[in-house]
Amino acid sequence: MNAGGAALFVCALGIVPAAAGAQGCANLAASVDDARKLLLRAANEPAFEAAKNRALRAKNALDDAAVSSMDCQCKGAYSEFDTAALRARRARDADSPNEYIESLEAAIRAFNSAVGELKSCAAQRAR
Repeated sequence: MNAGGAALFVCALGIVPAAAGAQGCANLAASVDDARKLLLRAANEPAFEAAKNRALRAKNALDDAAVSSMDCQCKGAYSEFDTAALRARRARDADSPNEYIESLEAAIRAFNSAVGELKSCAAQRAR
């Protein structure tokens, strides 16, 4: 499977530390980085069933990133990570490679949007 059409542009650790300084944000950087790595693995896994299993792992990591975002009081990122987790779950449940790719690319787009929301939260905290 190659769901690389929606590229992961993320350098998550570069933007998360500013947000992670806030109370309750201790796990944010690790959660986001884990989700990024697992989405990349799911996107690059060539075997359909193995890719679906990787998508499930990515979904779990995205759920963790959502919770960490809420702990950081970054509701926009929470919503986007939650959407990404839902899309990764749909990829896991896909009946065809095309459906898998479509769902995983939607998860990646939502992940990238979540990172954008984290940047906004970090910028607001810096003011």
